[in-house]
Amino acid sequence: MRVSGPFKELKDSLSTPPSTLSLRLRYRTPLIAILGARSFIGGERGLAFTLNNATGVITLRNDPTPELDRVPNYPLGEDHLGAIYLQPKDKR
Repeated sequence: MRVSGPFKELKDSLSTPPSTLSLRLRYRTPLIAILGARSFIGGERGLAFTLNNATGVITLRNDPTPELDRVPNYPLGEDHLGAIYLQPKDKR
């Protein structure tokens, strides 16, 4: 997963730029998906990360993450079970 670009204001959502981005990621490798395994790298909860301008990316190993625990999951590539294809970044 690549998170890039400046933090920006979102019209009608955020009145100031966000200072921190937190996310939880869990995934399967193509081999695991082909074999039909239901387990994920990162376990049931996934791997948690925080990103901000001052410290960069921080892995939140066993730290409590109550905010992330409350938000819904958003599967990528839901129509292709276990097959998620990443697109290369545009070269402009």
